[in-house]
Amino acid sequence: MRIEIHYLPSIEYITLLLFQEQVQFEVHEHFPKQTYRNRALILGANGIETLTVPIQHAHSGKTLMKDIRIDYAQNWVRIHQGAIQAAYGKAPYFEYFEPYIQAIFAKKLNFLVDLNIEYIELFGRILGRKWNYSLSESFEIEDKDVFWNYIQAKQDWRDRNVYTELAYPQCFGNVFQPNLSVLDLLMNQGRDANLILNQLNKK
Repeated sequence: MRIEIHYLPSIEYITLLLFQEQVQFEVHEHFPKQTYRNRALILGANGIETLTVPIQHAHSGKTLMKDIRIDYAQNWVRIHQGAIQAAYGKAPYFEYFEPYIQAIFAKKLNFLVDLNIEYIELFGRILGRKWNYSLSESFEIEDKDVFWNYIQAKQDWRDRNVYTELAYPQCFGNVFQPNLSVLDLLMNQGRDANLILNQLNKK
């Protein structure tokens, strides 16, 4: 399966990865704006919040995903740390997983691809799954097993045939908010998240 790399990816995205024998992350695409490649959704006291990793923009032309650099001139790390703390500080598994989240932030990785892969690998370890992945060596989208650009931020997840809403307890709100970052599921369910993900994968 070929797919782009998301930041703190959604439950839908992780569901796609779950039982793939081989995943190839597309890194030779031209970086598109306003996508999940550098943004994620979490649930805070005021509802759904969007966390966005700012990037350095090229002076001319388009930049390949593999070459996208993170902009640390903006204080986004502190903002994301504070938002995650506020959203999940009282979640059952916050104290277990928060140090690993912060350790990746502390690395101040230069490239967005590296940051995203670090979190995908972390979530795999938490779930007891090892992703068998490689990075693309060129931009090719002709193979039949391609999910590149399938999960789009501007499209309702209900329009895709990947994720089916399956509620679990969340920290805020009286109405369940589906398909947030898998961080929401892990903070609230811990490794029991596997039970939900396995059910989703069977649908």
